[in-house]
Amino acid sequence: MQKLYLRILPYFISTIVGILIFIGINYIENPDWKDLTLNISAGLISIPLIFIFYELIKELSEKKIKNKIRNYIKFHTEKSLFALLKYLYNWFFPLQKTPIIMDDNKIQRLIDLSSQDIEQILTEKTLLGFFIYKDISDTITTISTIIKNNNLNEYITDNEMIHFMDILRNITLIKKETLEFIPIGKNKSLKIKNDNNPHNQELELFYKTIKLDSYIFKEIDKTKLLEYFKVPTETIELISHQIYDLLNDINDLIKIMEIDFWKEENPYGIKSPNY
Repeated sequence: MQKLYLRILPYFISTIVGILIFIGINYIENPDWKDLTLNISAGLISIPLIFIFYELIKELSEKKIKNKIRNYIKFHTEKSLFALLKYLYNWFFPLQKTPIIMDDNKIQRLIDLSSQDIEQILTEKTLLGFFIYKDISDTITTISTIIKNNNLNEYITDNEMIHFMDILRNITLIKKETLEFIPIGKNKSLKIKNDNNPHNQELELFYKTIKLDSYIFKEIDKTKLLEYFKVPTETIELISHQIYDLLNDINDLIKIMEIDFWKEENPYGIKSPNY
């Protein structure tokens, strides 16, 4: 708004001068000078008014475009952050024999984990391959596009950009670390369906007849999905800090961008907490 004010200020001053001149015409007796002064006054009023209206329309158009792009960025950011939170949730909390539906309480429970909490969980618990080897390359690509595309990143604040970059760095490092996780045994009560799909486009995790979750895995060896894994002792502290930093950056970005995962108009597959 301040930039708009500075742009139209000269035109506004010119218009005021034109109005003052018009008022002063009554004190001019010479008809020729009166006509000349009237023309000057008309020019000083009409031409700046045209530019003032132009600047106002331009400002409204730019604001509308900016809002559309910001909404586009926010929509894809919501999808990405939600995917990352769901990806991490079952690393840390026991797998229940019911479908996995995220809600505010689960998200908050995850975000509230301290670095020490994460380290303790990774030390004491095993992680099911179905959850740690989910393919989240599309999520990483989306975040990369937001921060690298010049048509988008000019609408991102510096603070948002820092969080985007930190999220991208940490999730990339975490995914790299999972390749070194140590297999310790197989879960015999769970099973994978759609396992004839050669590209693992969407595999389903079942307990008896109950579908617990489904996800895309692409080219990973499906035998890993029902394996339990441990984090190597020498990397537990490092990966705990990476996950803690990632969760904090996600939480900060949620607050900065005023993200609400449960808005009814969100057209992607996020379940309402009242589901």
